[in-house]
This record gives sequence, C-alpha cells and structure tokens, in this order.
Amino acid sequence: MLSIIESLKNNPDVLRIEEIEAPERWAEKVILCNLRYRNDDVEVEGFAAFPKELTAPAPVIIFNRGGNRNFAALKGERLCIFAANGYVTFGSQYRGNCGGTGMEEFGGKDVTDVIKLIDIAMELPQTRHEGVYMWGHSRGGMMTYRACAMDSRIKAAVVGAGLADCFIMYHRCYNDEYDMRQDCNELVGGSPEEMPEAYELRSAVCWPEKILCPILICQGTDDWRVIPGQSYEMVRGLKKAGKEHKFVVYPGADHSLQGTDFHKDGFAWLDAHPL
Repeated sequence: MLSIIESLKNNPDVLRIEEIEAPERWAEKVILCNLRYRNDDVEVEGFAAFPKELTAPAPVIIFNRGGNRNFAALKGERLCIFAANGYVTFGSQYRGNCGGTGMEEFGGKDVTDVIKLIDIAMELPQTRHEGVYMWGHSRGGMMTYRACAMDSRIKAAVVGAGLADCFIMYHRCYNDEYDMRQDCNELVGGSPEEMPEAYELRSAVCWPEKILCPILICQGTDDWRVIPGQSYEMVRGLKKAGKEHKFVVYPGADHSLQGTDFHKDGFAWLDAHPL
C-alpha cells in the first residue's frame, strides 16, 4: 500500500503535502506535514498529522482552529496530540489566511474549506470510511457547529470554548486590547443590526435542531472571550431539540482550557461514539 503522504499526493485537490519536523515530544509517534489544498476556486493552507504506525485504516479528526485571519493561526504541533492518539488529523487555516487565496468570511463560505477536508480524508485508503470526527476550539466551535448541521459524515464532535452566539460575541467580546466588532465588520460585512441573517447563520443557538451528530461541549467558567452563557444557551437548545450531547464545565478555567481534562474528556467522548 502507498504511504499516506503518497496517497495524498495522488489527490488532484491536494496541491502540496510536505513532511515537516514534528516537535520532539511527538517525534517518535507522529508524522507532521504542511498542506495546501484546493476548494472551489480558492487555495487553502493547513496541516496534517498521522500516526507513524498505521497497521489498519484509522479514524479521522478534522480540527478547526480559533481566531481569524493570522490571529491565533493554526500551528502544526496542535494536531500532534490527536495523531499520537491514533487519529489521522487535518486542520485548515481557512481561505485567505497564511498564504491562502480568497477571503475569509468568519463562518460563511469558508465552512466549506473544513468540509473539503472530509472529502480528502475519506478518499484515503489509510482511513476509516464510515465517517469522521470533528473537534473545534473557540471560533473553531462555530465552524464545527455549522459543519455538523451540513454534513452527516461527521459522526461525533467536540467543541471547546466554542462560539455559539455571534450576537453576544459582537456586543460583549472586546476590551482595551481586543475588539471583535472591528473583525466582524470587516469579515462578515457589518454589524448584527445591519446583517441579522448573516449573524444568525453563524450562531448555532439559533438552530440547534439542525445539528446532526452527538456533541460534547466543554466550557471554562472564567472565559471572557466566549462567555459561559453561550454554551449554556446552546446546551438548552440541544436539550429542547432532543439532540444527544454532553456538557462539561471546568471551574476557574479560561478560554484556553489549559490545565483541564479537556483532551481526556474529548477522547473519551469519541471513544463512546465508535465509527
């Protein structure tokens, strides 16, 4: 069988796949690559990480980064923990970022950049084809919610400190150092008052009944970027809609969820939902 890198090189939508040095912590277990792929009429940058020992087709995780544009850009090492746990993992910078073409839309057409990675992953002979998992953090939570309402190939998802209400984010996520209002005006095209439908499209609290797969939502109580109320509201919506979900709260945790059992809880959730 071809190596997974050779298989990716044979995909016409993969424009570049090059192995790069994995962090020393993961080097014995993980192959890390940078990635450039085609989606529609744009070229998108990202990363891929694979277990070094693949003796059978592996499950896939699509990881969705937070931030926007080059702020909080995805680092390849972020994917290594998933690959070290046995998952073939892909992550996108989203269109227009980090050398990609086109323009990011903060949860608009760039959601298809995430879904395209599912297409690429499921064409590989080295991956399981029953479906994929998705994992998103912060803005990546918004991308995950949207993808989970669009694509039934996602069999379970994990959202950490995930953006679920863009109306709240616009009016409350700013301080002297950081202001999401300017980012949204530039990327979405205006304010919630000017473009309510665009903000509703990006706010999963407005359509929890559309979610197609089981979702784990993890939230820190001291998060000011994505205030806990967003996750509480999303959980209420999922419960009302009869959707399978689990909600984990980490007392004292900030937006990063560092120092918590976030990854442990996330892997346990995926294990509980085998492909």
